[in-house]
Amino acid sequence: MLQVNLSSNALRLVIDPDAGASIVSLEGQFNNQWLPLMRPTPSTAATAHDVSQMASFNLVPWSNRIVDANFSFQDRIYPLHANTPQGFAIHGDVRERPWRIIEQRTDAVTCAIDSRDFAGFNFPFPLTAVLRYALAADTFDTTLTLTNVGNHPMPAGFGFHPYFNRGFGATAQDEAQLQFKAGGIYPPLPGMVARSIDTPVLAGVEDVRGLHHVPADMDFSTLTRIGSREIDHCFGAWDGHATIAYPSTGVRLLFECDPIFGHVIIYTPAGRPFFAVEPVTHANDAFNLSAAGLPGTGTQILRPGEQLHGTFRIRIAYNPIAP
Repeated sequence: MLQVNLSSNALRLVIDPDAGASIVSLEGQFNNQWLPLMRPTPSTAATAHDVSQMASFNLVPWSNRIVDANFSFQDRIYPLHANTPQGFAIHGDVRERPWRIIEQRTDAVTCAIDSRDFAGFNFPFPLTAVLRYALAADTFDTTLTLTNVGNHPMPAGFGFHPYFNRGFGATAQDEAQLQFKAGGIYPPLPGMVARSIDTPVLAGVEDVRGLHHVPADMDFSTLTRIGSREIDHCFGAWDGHATIAYPSTGVRLLFECDPIFGHVIIYTPAGRPFFAVEPVTHANDAFNLSAAGLPGTGTQILRPGEQLHGTFRIRIAYNPIAP
């Protein structure tokens, strides 16, 4: 099992290039102890390269679900392989593939993947992706570049699926708080178990599959404890910023994402010790929504040789609680 270890003065990162260049752990040093800033990967999962249990994985060349495992693009239907019991094609096709290391330092590593190296790659257009992880004193950067290496235009998008801890203590007061601002929320796709959205669609939106007003109990525009609410939804018109705060330790994780990340997916499974805040470039099923004429889905169209590029930064702040 090949793992790559990176470190800065106060951060350390472990990734697994053979398992989608996924993150095994991200830790920060506070008060002379190391705290897991992302959900730790069980040792058995790390040994087995079980990406679904890792701290974070990468979503290329689409994020989340594509309904019925096919999408429409330029008047043609492209079939994909379904990889969920509900018949969705989910999370792209790089998270379980081995990536090549093309550059490595003590505080940074760059990995790459070429879809043409894999028979049966679950996307009909050839592509390459280059991923760079970098640590600085108090920041963790993830930068991804996706390139169309084929001879025809292709729809494209990407994102990241980091999991975070609910808290570092055992009481409700220790539970993580979340803050972000978004212009709207998408209803769940057919076949998802997430709750429906019964708020009105936003002004100027005529299709119920588009953005709706954010329900009051899913509004995290101010720091709000996650609590028992169950969310598995995509928010649109996101400004690329979010905060995860841990009152018991004074630790704050500050998201600073490039404008290409106009959507964010929030996943808060009830009764589990983790949750996810996923910066993504597009909505769930965006390729099909875009083909149906919905604006603002985040679908990008790359001509041959064109690239899609974006950086997701987590800045770690520490505000210790006075005794």
